[in-house]
Amino acid sequence: MKTTFALIMMMISMLSSASAESDAIVPEVIKWGASATEIEKALEGKCANGFINRPIDPPFLPNDPAKQVQIDCDGLEFMGAPRWTEFVIGDDRLQMVWVMVEAADKDKIVKVLEEAYGDPSHESDMFIAFTQNRTAWREEPPEVLFYAEELDAAMKGWLDNLQQNED
Repeated sequence: MKTTFALIMMMISMLSSASAESDAIVPEVIKWGASATEIEKALEGKCANGFINRPIDPPFLPNDPAKQVQIDCDGLEFMGAPRWTEFVIGDDRLQMVWVMVEAADKDKIVKVLEEAYGDPSHESDMFIAFTQNRTAWREEPPEVLFYAEELDAAMKGWLDNLQQNED
């Protein structure tokens, strides 16, 4: 009985630390489903050079929102450096975030992603994706993508198709 309890507690601890490790990669201001107003409030004081809210017409999100805006944050801290970050909001719900990085950051960032998430689900000339955690490295321009659960099917289908066409 004591052994079983100790084993269960150890497994819970391992799951908690894995979750905390992967959560540490995602900037804390990302709250999926948050409105543009909520994102702007969360970004106050976090964008070293300010932020801009602008309409995107036509919308490009894969779930075809009626309205899309993008909040561009100049100087959000990510992986040790201030970064240009784009918060993509469809129908007043945060659905996608792009963090611009340097090409020279690739090895470091991909290693961090693999340590947190395991093997990539998809690899192509354009992306190294971890769909199990809604995260990807993009080659050109070099960016890290985070996306909401509501985009799972669309993103997985797109990445499957991209990978298939390269094989």
